[in-house]
Amino acid sequence: MRELDVIMTGFTGDDEIREMTENSLKSLRDSEGGEDFNIIFLESNPEATPYDSVDVYVKPGFQYHCNKYYNIGVSHALSDYTAIVNNDTLFDPKWWTKMKKAMIDYNLDSASPRSTTQQVGLNPSVEMKHRYTPITKVVEGYSVAYTFCGWCWVIKKEVRDWLFPVDEQFSFFFNDNDVAKHLESKGCRHALVASSIVNHFGQKSHKVLAATGEYHKHTFGLEKNFLAKWGKY
Repeated sequence: MRELDVIMTGFTGDDEIREMTENSLKSLRDSEGGEDFNIIFLESNPEATPYDSVDVYVKPGFQYHCNKYYNIGVSHALSDYTAIVNNDTLFDPKWWTKMKKAMIDYNLDSASPRSTTQQVGLNPSVEMKHRYTPITKVVEGYSVAYTFCGWCWVIKKEVRDWLFPVDEQFSFFFNDNDVAKHLESKGCRHALVASSIVNHFGQKSHKVLAATGEYHKHTFGLEKNFLAKWGKY
């Protein structure tokens, strides 16, 4: 049985994105324990060629929609832990061993790693608070972009079983806010594990969405849906 499912999505629209994604996948496989990862990749470009390093490769056949893609991806999950990750990431060799140890030691239901690379597009004060969290810290909480990171979050199987399917009214932005709210409402223990390093570069694929002419619809336009559901941040 595999130890960790990794669900990654992407639109392989050009050579730059392919190289970025291949580097991310390679860093996953080269991680400690990476040979036991069940890597599930969902591709939104119907013309793209598959990645050799993944275990499950799916083309859903419709325009990128993160939560619909995640719901398809989780149907292939079979491990005790599941990670949802972006393709604009690089994984430190010890990211998973340190993440798993912290989840066991602190009895965490879910967790996010720390990016030591500056992330594009985030509130600067929150981004710096996240990036400069001391490496020895495990910081519990549900603060999006600080302790809960939509670009990489890991959950136990027990959480996966009740959390999914995730809400498909969130096609891109606010899906992380929505998940964080669900974890908080259920009393799940979530934390930023600062010793687990996954570098996230941020917004490397936004140009693909912008080219569709529907950028606002799938980004800031979803704020009203989130506030209608939860009432506040």
